[in-house]
Amino acid sequence: MDSTSNKSELNGFQPALGQQLQLGALYDARTRSFFSGMSLWDSESMAEKEQTNENQVQNADYYFTYSLDEARKENLLDIEGSLSLDLKMFSASGSAKYLNEKKSSQYEARVNVSCTVERRTRTIPMEVLSRIKYGNLLDNPQFTHFVSEVVEGGSATLTFARSCSSEEEATKVKGELKVKIVKIPVGGEASVEWKEGTKALMENMRISYSGAIAENVGSLEDAQRVAKEMPSKLAKQMNTLKYKLLPVELVDNKATRVIRAINTNIVNSTATVLHDGDDVSVALRKVSDDTAFAKFPMVRKQIANFRDAFSIVETDFTSLARRLLPELRDGNTNQHEKETELLRAVKLYSRQVSVAQQFVEAKLQEADELRKTVAKLLADGFGDYLAGKTPGSVIEESPPCLLLTLGGSSLSQPKHGLQARLEALSQDSPASGQDGEGDENSDGDDLEEEWFEDQQTTMILQNSCKQLRDQRIQAVPGVAVVFGVTNAARAVRNGKKVATKIGDILLGHRGKLTVVTGELPSRPSPPAVSVNGQDLTVSWKLPESSDGPIPVDNWIIRYRRVPNAEKDGAFPHAAEGELFSEIKCSDTATEAKLNQLTDDCDYEVALAVRTLVGASAWSASVVGRTEKRTSEAHRIIDFFHKNEKLLTQPPQEAGQVPWSFDHERCVINLGHREYLSRKCSTERFKNEVAVRVVDVATQYRPEVQPAPLDSAKDTVVTVFTGPTGAGKSTQINAFVSYMLGGDIDDTVRLILIDDSKANQSSSVTQLVTCYRLRPLTAEFQGKTLIIVDTPGYADTRGPERDAFVTAAMSDFFQTVYHVNTVNLVCKGDETRTNIIKPVTSYVFSLFAKDVKSSLRTLYTFGDGLRLLAHDTLIELKWPVSNGEMHINNAAFTLSPLDNRLAGYRDNWYSMIRGQRQLCLMVLKMTPVPTKGSAAVTRQRIALEEKCKLAEKNISETATNAMLVMMQLKVFSVGLGLPKDAMVEVDTKSVETTNAPEGQYTTFCKDCTITCHEDCAYKNDDQKKDCAAMVNGYCTFCQNKCKWDRHTNYWSIFRNVTIKKWVRQQEIIDKWAEGEKTQESAILNMLKDYLQTQGDLRDKMSELAKLNAKLAEDALQHDSSALLGYVRDLIGTAKSQPNVEGYITQLETARKTLALLSELEKHSSTGAPLAQDLTVLVEIMQDIRNEMDRRLLLKVSERELEESKPSRLYNTLYAKLPDHIQQKVPKPLPEQTSRSTGALYKENLQSVVALIHEILKDGGVVAALAAGPK
Repeated sequence: MDSTSNKSELNGFQPALGQQLQLGALYDARTRSFFSGMSLWDSESMAEKEQTNENQVQNADYYFTYSLDEARKENLLDIEGSLSLDLKMFSASGSAKYLNEKKSSQYEARVNVSCTVERRTRTIPMEVLSRIKYGNLLDNPQFTHFVSEVVEGGSATLTFARSCSSEEEATKVKGELKVKIVKIPVGGEASVEWKEGTKALMENMRISYSGAIAENVGSLEDAQRVAKEMPSKLAKQMNTLKYKLLPVELVDNKATRVIRAINTNIVNSTATVLHDGDDVSVALRKVSDDTAFAKFPMVRKQIANFRDAFSIVETDFTSLARRLLPELRDGNTNQHEKETELLRAVKLYSRQVSVAQQFVEAKLQEADELRKTVAKLLADGFGDYLAGKTPGSVIEESPPCLLLTLGGSSLSQPKHGLQARLEALSQDSPASGQDGEGDENSDGDDLEEEWFEDQQTTMILQNSCKQLRDQRIQAVPGVAVVFGVTNAARAVRNGKKVATKIGDILLGHRGKLTVVTGELPSRPSPPAVSVNGQDLTVSWKLPESSDGPIPVDNWIIRYRRVPNAEKDGAFPHAAEGELFSEIKCSDTATEAKLNQLTDDCDYEVALAVRTLVGASAWSASVVGRTEKRTSEAHRIIDFFHKNEKLLTQPPQEAGQVPWSFDHERCVINLGHREYLSRKCSTERFKNEVAVRVVDVATQYRPEVQPAPLDSAKDTVVTVFTGPTGAGKSTQINAFVSYMLGGDIDDTVRLILIDDSKANQSSSVTQLVTCYRLRPLTAEFQGKTLIIVDTPGYADTRGPERDAFVTAAMSDFFQTVYHVNTVNLVCKGDETRTNIIKPVTSYVFSLFAKDVKSSLRTLYTFGDGLRLLAHDTLIELKWPVSNGEMHINNAAFTLSPLDNRLAGYRDNWYSMIRGQRQLCLMVLKMTPVPTKGSAAVTRQRIALEEKCKLAEKNISETATNAMLVMMQLKVFSVGLGLPKDAMVEVDTKSVETTNAPEGQYTTFCKDCTITCHEDCAYKNDDQKKDCAAMVNGYCTFCQNKCKWDRHTNYWSIFRNVTIKKWVRQQEIIDKWAEGEKTQESAILNMLKDYLQTQGDLRDKMSELAKLNAKLAEDALQHDSSALLGYVRDLIGTAKSQPNVEGYITQLETARKTLALLSELEKHSSTGAPLAQDLTVLVEIMQDIRNEMDRRLLLKVSERELEESKPSRLYNTLYAKLPDHIQQKVPKPLPEQTSRSTGALYKENLQSVVALIHEILKDGGVVAALAAGPK
């Protein structure tokens, strides 16, 4: 279209865009702008001529738009008007101010909430226009139109906008806003409300307000308030909302103006490229703010330079468009020329925008690559030297540093290649006189490829990252190396400072950065391995040049044993996954020898280099196999055969056992020489050897000396114990064979203990024997091994032999001052607690608590699949959790000639594995001192001696008590007889017998009685240590005589009882002393009886204290065992005739212990013991009180009382427990109208019978003896 009337183009309403317009205002359609203050007429003069329609006032009208383009269309802006607004040919203000905005980010969610109230329309009628005179005003060609009609009212808009990271997020937020902000008509008026949950959505939301009157909108609450007030406030405003234009030629036909409509395609193209440019500007700003470039200042400088260059291009284009668009609308210009110029500018700017888009995409991809690369390195522990710490400061640190550089190339250039391309295109702009028709397909052809798009560069970067990570793994202990990432742009290469490349590895050391890409320690070639006996020689070649930036500091060889199924057979010397050993060689070395290796074993060997930045990866492994070594056991066998005649000669000195050879069994019994022996320190076994320490095979390699016996550091002590028949001796033999390197193919076996002729029901070991073995093989780890073979417990020879074991172990603890392990040997299928319990009980009782952690369990016999003994030991509270192992030594008991039998080799290998496990366990255990265990055994021996003495004490007490009880009984009967009546009584006498030969006694010279019939001490000056003595005084003597009043005597003097006839009055005279009364006799009998019982109680109290001390110190002690011991004595006594008094005293002893230890809560009748004792003790006290009261009476008062009936006995009887009432006389007759009642004499007779019965109760006696006498 060359030209067209302007009528059709400007027909209809145009948006006022916040401008206040009056009728007649003049307008230029070419620039789409009004002339300020210019009008066709005076507004005051035309006020009376204009027509005003105020009957069209509308209700508040809300509408929502969701983008700037949509908002502009809603405001009647066509595409050309919108383009003019973007080009800032005019601007919107007031309520349309928000139409000026541009997107703040590439992805934006936006909702515009607009409200409009139209109040009136003003217009000038055509007839009025025809009569108006305008003079020369319309001669100005700039005026093309005037305002003929305006619509007035109020309008405002709330805008909600939020920047998003993606298009998907923007769509989601926009959708949520549409749902949350709703328009609700209320009572004919519109309002805006917010649904629940809107506040969370409004976080990071930008809220703005556009209106004629300013409003402060800084929060959601402000927006809610403003939206609510909009209708009422807008209804009061009278602002221009829209207007209509008419051409000036309507009022003056001479003022014809030719206004050309611009080609729609041109407008669209211009608007499109302008929007694209805006998007690129936003994207450039986003790229500039990307945190990935925060540590790359040169890249940020590069982006800033490009933004500046693009800003110039953008300004040039908008300036050109602002100039050309009005010229195109002017019908007087060359349309083709102007269109061509604008299209050329659009095309050029489009190419420039395309270049900028390429730059944005490149930088976004670059940021992503840098972000990922840096993040991975930092996550791996690499140091961050990209910002805040320059490479110069890095290399000044004392340890060397290896840095991955992300500098050089485009990362170090202030000007990107695309900027140069952008600037080159600007040279083709119409303003420069060029046609702008360059080849757009060649825009990027001459550009350097981006580093992250260069396959070689990215591969170098990946390889460098991997090499640095691998090198970091190869860190050498004690060698500090810093690993990090930097963006250093220059470093030294081959002595010259050069630009770095992305992915270069830099070494910071001694004040400079050196490029060492490809120079890190690399995996060397596999070494050569040669075998020489049990040694391996490892050799390698040195590198051709040693002038590199990272020289070799050392060569490192690592080696370890590895299994070889084909050559090792069923028993490999190596296990899977053994640890490597390493040796270090100098940088100039070319070979190294590996010594002291396991014989007949494969060794895996690898080589690495060590440098100032760490070691290289290990070379490929090579394997060498050592030759089979002659075992120590084989050498011992050869030594025996060569010196058999000498070694098997009868001993020339005491304590020496010669070697021997059992041809039938193919067994060599290793000889040994006694190092020391110790006789039992307990007098009971004083002539027996308790402990022997012997050195094994002293003739073989005498230069190897044992460590001192008391050296806990160099001596390992392992104790073997177990029930008879458990295979303890066999286990010791098999263990020693293993330690000496015994092999399945040896022609004979080496043993320590010959158990071939032993009875399986009795113990092979008769005393505590300590076999001291010198460290003859590597298995000893340089330690001297002492194997302690203890006698078997629960021996068929009975308790006497077990008592010897206790005494022997006491001496052992005073000979060997520490133990490492105590091994309980028992059959794996043993389920009988009566077999194992004696052993566990003795171990618990002989060892102190500090040995508990050293207890271990060895199961013998069986296949090891079902170790029934495990549950048995748990039941016995043996600590199996400390460590347990199964070792079947069946193969060891067979002849070596049977090694071809089926299963023999498997059994042998199984045994060796078990012995090795035992060896490793024993050698790693911490030594425990035996001082505590020595104290425990001494206490136990003392307890056994005092228990034996207590039997005699109880017997003597029974004799004395029986005399008192018998006379008390006779006295009760005699109370009803005449004074001269004769009665038979028991009296005490002394019986003398000769002591057995070799038995020592303790005889009191003052009491003329034997206090201890089997004393451990012969000499009189040792009698203070006799078991009968406590704190230097005899517990057996009635007067507690001092120890030095005792002597060893060849005869034994015992108290016995004999029958004798006496008068009843003689009994009263004997017991009544000066008083000569029945009451005083009763009191003295009772006093004498209780004194005897008190002595017994004191002895039992001493036993209880010793028992409690053992429970405190021993590993485990059954504190109820002492009670059990007394119960056993009672059971034995009950099977014998005429020992009622003895049984009574045993019961007294038992109940004394029960009271002391509170082990019994009930008496034998089932009634509470405490309750019965309380009642009976009270009754005995009542009797004492009554006798004392009677003694204070005068003779006349006593005779008067005796003539009257008495209730003394019946009162006491009523208090008795039921089971006592059944044993004593029934209640006496009471005084009634028909009966005089029982007199005092009859009551006294029944009371004496009652006392006799009560004193039979040992618990009462114990309680009475504990109280005041």
